[in-house]
Amino acid sequence: MMTTFRKIAALAVAAVMTISMGACGNTGSSAADTQDLVVARSLETTDMLPQTGFSNGDIWAIQQVYQTLTRNKTDGSGVEPGLATSWKQSKDGLSWTFNLRRGVKFHNGRTMTAKDVKFSLDFARTARDDKPWQFLFTAIRNVEIVDDYTVRLDLNEPWAPLPSDLSMSASSIMPADFGGKTETEFRNNPVGTGPYKLGEWKKGDYIKFVRNPDYWETGKPKLNSVTFKYVSDANTRSQMVQSGQAQIDEFPTAVSVSSLKKTRNVHVESFPSTSLIWVNLNNRRKPLNDVHVRRAMAYAIDKEAIVRAIYYGQAEKANSMLSKNLMGYSKDVKDLEYDMAKAKEELAKSSAPKHFSLTVQVQSGDPEKSMLAQILQESWKELGIDVQLQTLDSTTVYSNRTAGDFDVAMFEMTNDISDPDEWMQYMFSSSANVNSGYRNEKVDALIKRAAADSNQANRLKDYAEVQQIIADEAPEIPLVYKPGLFAVRDQVKDFTVTTLGEYKLADTTIARE
Repeated sequence: MMTTFRKIAALAVAAVMTISMGACGNTGSSAADTQDLVVARSLETTDMLPQTGFSNGDIWAIQQVYQTLTRNKTDGSGVEPGLATSWKQSKDGLSWTFNLRRGVKFHNGRTMTAKDVKFSLDFARTARDDKPWQFLFTAIRNVEIVDDYTVRLDLNEPWAPLPSDLSMSASSIMPADFGGKTETEFRNNPVGTGPYKLGEWKKGDYIKFVRNPDYWETGKPKLNSVTFKYVSDANTRSQMVQSGQAQIDEFPTAVSVSSLKKTRNVHVESFPSTSLIWVNLNNRRKPLNDVHVRRAMAYAIDKEAIVRAIYYGQAEKANSMLSKNLMGYSKDVKDLEYDMAKAKEELAKSSAPKHFSLTVQVQSGDPEKSMLAQILQESWKELGIDVQLQTLDSTTVYSNRTAGDFDVAMFEMTNDISDPDEWMQYMFSSSANVNSGYRNEKVDALIKRAAADSNQANRLKDYAEVQQIIADEAPEIPLVYKPGLFAVRDQVKDFTVTTLGEYKLADTTIARE
């Protein structure tokens, strides 16, 4: 593995030189006396309908326009009032009553009432193939309007994650009947209650939000506009912030951080995160459907080398497929730590003991994932596996996952709510949206039991057992836990990203440089 480490270290040095050269260019300030923020983002926004948007490129844009009944606390420890001011569970656990905030207006000027909440939640829970978050609403039997500002959710069974589920972007409140628009019209011209409303959307390039003057939180938002500029190439994003073309670079590479810290008028912010970098294996395809093959591939990965060579110590190796900053994470999970001898033993037991080929799909413009792919290629080569690398744009990589059209791909996962149920169902259940094809009836039963149990100690025990099963059977391979890194121009004030990844831009301002 030392050979691989040296190769990756050399690539990292080259990346530093590229970014440093970019820093020597124009460092003139952007329009610092305006309140117009530009964020250079690594993922494109492709869908602004809350119930069908699926990637972080969609979700973190949706959260600027829409709001939910509950909202996540900044530290990810639970939920707090959002469009609902309070809520109460019935004694039998089979219904929840929510009292709605009064005086909230949609961007079209209409006042939000219980009618809008019922329409939104009924639409969210109505089954459809293009709704990836359907599983969050299966426990809801009925949404009942009590009065204009009170709704009751009746359940099929007790469901502990419900208040957290209602903070998910898919639970966003829309005007009833899409405000008189068709669903297609509404998708392209969304209307919510959030601090910003849609200004302009040039798909494949940028999406711009403008200040909502009727926003219910007094004095917010402070910015006139926010533009999410889609820039897939990490070096280009870095140079945009250094030159003042953008004020924020989303997810600079770890190797670029030292250079960015030396750039005038730029600093690097690090926020606690639920981010996990992981390898998705298509368990439907031979020989990846063989647990011994998957275990061999997991044993062959030196995560410590990855942390040193790619992340420069700004990440830590992951022992579990559940984020370490999420309730339910178990530090006691024993993963398949790097051991090439064990890797070869496992492969010898498998249905493909000598040689096979597979393709790793890599997101373009992401030097970290490119280097990760090369580490995997070198590591698995020692097992006699012929690994081909296929570079694709991020949208195609995600759509291929949905279609099951992949052997191996690498992703970054963050949780959207404070309860681990979303992560458990999205990643590990038999109907998991990561589409690994993994099925385990015991895992399904544990996830379901935990969600129906209000006793947190019982839930933690069930989630720990799920994590150990996943570690043992390796349908997916955890690599590293990452903080949320952002390169930010000094003029940007009060920029905060929550532990669950939401951009808190209602408080952000821009000062003169």
